[in-house]
Amino acid sequence: MIPLAPGEIRARRRPFVILSIALVRLICGLCLAVPLASLLAESGVGQRAEGDRALFEGGGYLLLEVLRLHGPALAAAARGLLPVLALGLLMTTLANAALLVALSTQGRLRSLDWLTPALSRLPALSVVGVGTALAQGLVLLVAAIVADGMPEPLARPQQSTLLQVLPWLFALLAVGALGGFADVAKAALMRHESSLSLALARAWQSVTLRPISSLFGWVPYGLPFAAALAGAAWLTTVLDVARPGAWRVAAVLAIHQLVIVISVACRAAWFARALRGVCGLQ
Repeated sequence: MIPLAPGEIRARRRPFVILSIALVRLICGLCLAVPLASLLAESGVGQRAEGDRALFEGGGYLLLEVLRLHGPALAAAARGLLPVLALGLLMTTLANAALLVALSTQGRLRSLDWLTPALSRLPALSVVGVGTALAQGLVLLVAAIVADGMPEPLARPQQSTLLQVLPWLFALLAVGALGGFADVAKAALMRHESSLSLALARAWQSVTLRPISSLFGWVPYGLPFAAALAGAAWLTTVLDVARPGAWRVAAVLAIHQLVIVISVACRAAWFARALRGVCGLQ
């Protein structure tokens, strides 16, 4: 496999890879959602004209009632879905590996061309992903403890609220920085086909050379996804699937899938930038 030059690494070169990964995410989501949806339908909620929207009306009373009556069945289904969830996370890691390989490789891809390097780096990518999630969770836990321990002067409630918000702001920045660092490490791991320790060293070198670009370079690609998510939520409310018309359900389904495609495309664009950034690192 011949690596691309840094200036040629672009997400738009691999539209079919992006669509394929979006399709895999759709299938994994359906595997998780269908068993839970069938249990809710058996509860009688699916027979109401307004559909499952009724679960969240009036303070969520009906949702609590469904959980009370069908709690054991839902808990059993959730336990049964844990292996499926673990498999979905593994598939997500493999999809990220395949995306990184596709973005940094010249020529037409064949199944074995990208599968071998992607599978060989799967354990290291899994370690990076799990370690990043644990570190981000620890940061959020510390922020919650600090915010809860802030004094609450009665004379200045606004100052107390500001003091409680500050730890969360710093925590969100730290969580974003950890995510950016992890993605740069993944890019270095796949681009240079190096060990995990060497990839982390290259990621740290990238941070020392270009701190903002390495830690928060994902922000310009995250904003379009956030806008698409907000737009999809608004359109879903406008379409209102509780009203008659099968076309409303089809339209909402199409909107959701479009958001998935946009998320994968934004992820690919950020990975392409991360790959360009680690090409010159030693």
